[in-house]
Amino acid sequence: MKNIFSTAFTRLDFFTGLVTIIIGVVGLLDITYGNWRPGPGLGPHAFPQLAYITLIIAGLAIWIDVLRGKSDDPPENLRAILLTGVGLVAIGMGMFWLIGKLGLIVSVAATLIGASFLLTRHPFQHWPSTIVVPIIATAVIWVLFVQLINIPLPRGLLF
Repeated sequence: MKNIFSTAFTRLDFFTGLVTIIIGVVGLLDITYGNWRPGPGLGPHAFPQLAYITLIIAGLAIWIDVLRGKSDDPPENLRAILLTGVGLVAIGMGMFWLIGKLGLIVSVAATLIGASFLLTRHPFQHWPSTIVVPIIATAVIWVLFVQLINIPLPRGLLF
């Protein structure tokens, strides 16, 4: 067990998880003690609070993977990293263009699916995480904003 913990501190993913957890904790502290004044029920603090809790859970999941030894796969090469970065920027810019054409929900789903394909080594072998999870995440965003806190989202031709 000592070997697992001693090697965890040398892994980049350990520090990624740590930073993710710190951002989530600081955000929750800001909601509790900062300028936010959470009232009863769902208010303007609900979505940021959920986002910060999700960051903390994601950081803990990264730490669990580090302790299991399932992290820090070496990148293919510098060219692959640069192409992935350029692809992510292009997908992000495309999202803003698509919002006016197709609406926010379809644009977010397309962006998340595109980013998942870029960031997954074998996207068709892992189709639940590259296709299904982005669609579920988009549905959760729609339920949170439109149904729970009654904020209309930009509409387009499809939705």
